[in-house]
Amino acid sequence: MPKIVDRTERRREIAGALLRIVAREGVEAVSVRSVAAEAGVSGGAVQKYFSTKEDLFRFALDMTSEFLEQRWNTLDQSGNLLDLLLRLLVEAMPLDEQRRAEVIVINAFTARAAVLPSWAEFIRTGYDELAEITAQYIAKAQSSGDVRDDLAASDLADAVLALSDGFANRMLTSTDPAALLPSLETAVRTLLTP
Repeated sequence: MPKIVDRTERRREIAGALLRIVAREGVEAVSVRSVAAEAGVSGGAVQKYFSTKEDLFRFALDMTSEFLEQRWNTLDQSGNLLDLLLRLLVEAMPLDEQRRAEVIVINAFTARAAVLPSWAEFIRTGYDELAEITAQYIAKAQSSGDVRDDLAASDLADAVLALSDGFANRMLTSTDPAALLPSLETAVRTLLTP
């Protein structure tokens, strides 16, 4: 009897292999052959599940969003909304191998989006959704008095996301990424405290 393969799970395993390679060796090391070896499958199997390398990167990028949402869902929700926002931001920082790979993949995709219109649309849509969710969260925090209300929630959301992106990128090259966390907290609190 032939073995039944869960297509979605196999795609996730292959994309997970890509994330591990990126975290360990960088985007340049990603090839069908290297991903296949890391996943323990043949190159043909990788091509069976992903018709192009770009498809594989897109799937891995989607997985990074899922991983972040899973981490967010396990966070302690207590305290004021500004404190919770800081905990949410920390979960997006490259403080371990998994999160480092996620940030590298996002950066690689963003760099390619600068020259490929289809990728730019994909990235723009993701950032727009994240900005909207962040603005809604900040508006809620403004209503509760946890965040300043003299500026539009959408403007504050854009500033918070820019800070987050900047700190994530700095942490990628830092010998001690966690040492930047107090500065991230200072920047966010300075920006948002009423």
